[in-house]
Amino acid sequence: MGFKVLRMLRGYQKLLRIHSGVLLALIFLAITISCGSNKAEFNPQKPSKADDQEEVYRKYNVERGKRLVELGGCSQCHTPKINTTLGYKPDKDRFLSGYPADKPLPNLPYAEIIAGETEKTFYTTDATVWVGRWGVSFAANLTPDPETGIGAMSEDDFINIFSNKEHFSQENPTITPMPVNVYSQLSFFELRSIFIYLQTLEPISNEVPTRIPPESDLFDDGQDA
Repeated sequence: MGFKVLRMLRGYQKLLRIHSGVLLALIFLAITISCGSNKAEFNPQKPSKADDQEEVYRKYNVERGKRLVELGGCSQCHTPKINTTLGYKPDKDRFLSGYPADKPLPNLPYAEIIAGETEKTFYTTDATVWVGRWGVSFAANLTPDPETGIGAMSEDDFINIFSNKEHFSQENPTITPMPVNVYSQLSFFELRSIFIYLQTLEPISNEVPTRIPPESDLFDDGQDA
């Protein structure tokens, strides 16, 4: 009796080994067929390490440039404002496009300012126009518009403006309210990031007026804006 039971158990073990082998063979066959059917569709492109690195570097510069522009307060002067009941607010549709070309000069005591008879060294209304002993200066268009902004400016030219303590769009760079001495402390790579970020903005056509020198008739006694 014990011998028969032993023979039956050995038979079951052999049967299980056969079934397991068949099952594994079927699984392998299914995988092979599946891979073969998709072989023509699977055509991976080998990524270009140089392209990937360049894109990562560009995104890094854009993000860092954006942050530097925010920390530097560039929008406070270079973005036109909307006069609301709560005061002046930046016009998001004209971000960093400078003093509006179609905007009239503010009503200020120009003759008194140029004569130094006022209590302040300079005046402004919405920070896109500044009036002082140097005359009247206007915030520049920093968007990448090729005609009226910085779209046609090279990276080196942009960096040299700050490195050499110059001020674009002005005839006399040494007498404007823009704190060029502060921005000139930025490194070459920081200035480069700012330029790269500015090139990603929406180009806005806005031809900012040139500086009005103190010799202008605007500053004659009795001259109104």
